[in-house]
Amino acid sequence: MTAHRDLKNIIRDRQRKTGESYTAARRHVLQAQAELLGVAAEPAAPMASPQRCEAAILKVNDRSVRARILGESEQLTFRAGDMWTAVPGQIATLIIKKRWTWRGDAYASGNIESAYIDAAKLGLVPLPLHGGELDDLRRSTEPYRRPDPYAQLWRKLTSRPRPSYEMDPIAWGAFPGADPEDNPTCDAAELAETGDIDVARELLMETLARDLRCIDAHAHLGNHVFQHSPERAILHYEVGMRIAELSLPPGFDGFLAWGPIYNRPYLRCLHGYGLCLWRLRRFSEAAKVFERILSLNPNDNQGVRFCLDDAQHELSWEDMHDREERAHANLRAPRQDDLEIN
Repeated sequence: MTAHRDLKNIIRDRQRKTGESYTAARRHVLQAQAELLGVAAEPAAPMASPQRCEAAILKVNDRSVRARILGESEQLTFRAGDMWTAVPGQIATLIIKKRWTWRGDAYASGNIESAYIDAAKLGLVPLPLHGGELDDLRRSTEPYRRPDPYAQLWRKLTSRPRPSYEMDPIAWGAFPGADPEDNPTCDAAELAETGDIDVARELLMETLARDLRCIDAHAHLGNHVFQHSPERAILHYEVGMRIAELSLPPGFDGFLAWGPIYNRPYLRCLHGYGLCLWRLRRFSEAAKVFERILSLNPNDNQGVRFCLDDAQHELSWEDMHDREERAHANLRAPRQDDLEIN
């Protein structure tokens, strides 16, 4: 068992005893370890003048971010009061006012001036695509037929065989050399389902600090905030989407079907990004994203064809929900025949 996993077990043992959040328990455990070892932090050294630099955000904590200054290999824990503005995978402009080290690790404090998305600046090695064999969906899958409104577009998208690919396992959280059953994004999804969102979020953040190319972690972080903040969720989805697209050659026109599980994180990020655009009433942009998803996966396991139709007709997210609620109410309403007494 690794030292990292030992630490997690100690933290969770403290959680069970004290009822603290994962973050609070982790802070106390690390503090106790430092006191036991007699390790003290080196005093913070004020900068002669604030240093302004760009850094890749690797992880966002409650009170700090893990970052890597562009052009450097060393990671830095940066404390700032406004770190909530950034998400992992963004490029942030840091204003560094103090720097110090503790137990050999680099720390700094200051402000985050701005943050934006530029996957090319992250310096990541694109994940490889696997496969590339031609796939004729008209022969290999059941077609959509009239009167289904999607039938005409499906025929267009499947008019010719196209190469079919699968993304790399890292996109799904399956890291080289790891136990196949030890998938952090799957663990985080299970934690979120049981209501332990804080622990799920911490696990996803740790995964991205390890490798920003875990596309599924970006998708799950977007899902956590989608309901109450589409403005925040769209950042997570777009980062995941842009990092995944580093693996696609210019003018990519192949299939990335839903069936191979390593394709799903990218398709989830695209879907979440399109839904956020729709919720923010950016209808034409949302429609283009939904069209892109259908081009990659014409069999539409995500139900994107319905979203496309609503976005093209500029039906708002709220109106769509009102329509669905009325439809459900009509299904639940008793028929007149049921009310008559025989």
